[in-house]
Amino acid sequence: MKPKILIVDDEPLNLTTLEAFLAGDGYELHFASNGRDGCAKAHLVQPDLILLDVMMPEMDGFAVCRHIRADPVIGRIPIIVVTALDDDRSRLEGLRSGADDFITKPCRREEIRARVRTVASLNRFRTIAEHSERFQRLYELAPAAIVLADAGGKIVAANRLAESMLGGTGRPLEGDTLGSRFDAAGAQLVRTIVAGALQGSAGSPREIRRGSGAEQIVMQVRAAAIPDSGVKLAMLVFDNVTAEVQARTALENMNRELDGLVRARTSQLEEANAMLLSYASFVSHDLRSPLTVMKGYLSLLKEGVYEVSPEATTAIGHAYQASVVMGELVHNILQLAHDVHDGSKAEPVGAVDPRPIIARVYQHLGDHYPNAARTFAITNLPEVGVSAVVIERVFYNLLGNALKYSSSVAAPAIEVGTMPAKDGQAPVIYVRDNGVGFDSRQADKLFREFTRLDTAEKSDGLGLGLSLVARLIRLHGGKIWAEAVVGKGATFYVQLPVPVPVAATPTT
Repeated sequence: MKPKILIVDDEPLNLTTLEAFLAGDGYELHFASNGRDGCAKAHLVQPDLILLDVMMPEMDGFAVCRHIRADPVIGRIPIIVVTALDDDRSRLEGLRSGADDFITKPCRREEIRARVRTVASLNRFRTIAEHSERFQRLYELAPAAIVLADAGGKIVAANRLAESMLGGTGRPLEGDTLGSRFDAAGAQLVRTIVAGALQGSAGSPREIRRGSGAEQIVMQVRAAAIPDSGVKLAMLVFDNVTAEVQARTALENMNRELDGLVRARTSQLEEANAMLLSYASFVSHDLRSPLTVMKGYLSLLKEGVYEVSPEATTAIGHAYQASVVMGELVHNILQLAHDVHDGSKAEPVGAVDPRPIIARVYQHLGDHYPNAARTFAITNLPEVGVSAVVIERVFYNLLGNALKYSSSVAAPAIEVGTMPAKDGQAPVIYVRDNGVGFDSRQADKLFREFTRLDTAEKSDGLGLGLSLVARLIRLHGGKIWAEAVVGKGATFYVQLPVPVPVAATPTT
């Protein structure tokens, strides 16, 4: 829980200044603009410290002090008076009113931070004096080693945990010099911490080590000054953080080992990927060569260059179509391994009109699925921000599927259109057919590699096309999804990025 600080001042500029001084130190800050509001806020917030201005109308800071000290609920809250009054009379009045400390305006940032940190983090000495027995018990049972030392580093008091943590020399702690419990570097650090605490600038917790090897103890030290019989003592709180430091060191070592393993694994994967791409290219080349020859001869037979019997014409047509499908499968397998159009390498693209590209793709594919009863409609489409190659690859697959899966109906109908763009969103182009459709509950399977739906079981293919299209669209920052009803067709939606404005070429 953050320490809560209540700042009471009638000047907005002073409130803003103190807030700026303390905002980054992890405090929960509350504000009051006059004395009465400050007393009410103290009841409501129960702060750990009150920073109180003196010169306020109606109810000045001294009156607020007296009111708070007389209240049994909030009477023990530490109060630091922030005032421009620097005379002994004003200070005496403040002490009589119950103030714990004074800061003279104009305030220095580091001074007020140090004062606030000290007062907010330690029990007020007044409570220690009034409840010495209870404090002694807490002092002894504290989960940290506590040492009181004078300006020379002489140990005035130490609790049991301090004896355990700093002992082992055969000499009692009390009366000994704190620096003698450490090596030269540790002793110098202790002297610096004590001096800083007594000067009101103890600073943030410091790390100090005692012993060596497996017996070494790592401690975190916090310090602050407290009054004792008219003099100031430094209270040093030692927390044993050996386990945390060992855990941190182990974690750093493990991270280094993991980093090395990741680098090695990455190198192995890169090598494996290079081999995969090389193998895929090799297989693709070796498959394409005989396939091209076979497709060429089948094309000659199909087009009647060589005379064949009427009975063989149908079989030749099926064989030619199978060679076309086989060529597409070889291309898709290679693309799955290579991802030539990687989104991470894609350059921003200006406005591209997809309509003529889609129309050309449909014309090409329609020759493979001749049907005099089929209708095709394409509306004006919005310009998109991907290359013509990407558009062709995406709609080659989507139109090919639409033609394939609507070929069995009496009057196939394919439509390419656009949905109205929503504010701030990229345009959506759809491809709709009236073919066999599919069960929408299986829609999540559409874009997985080597996965085919029940309605596609009788069709050729390995289920790679849509997965490649989905990957390509995602890599270019787009989306793809589908809707369908079994026996009533399917609609595929493609959302592509908007065009990137192209800077004009300067003229000479």
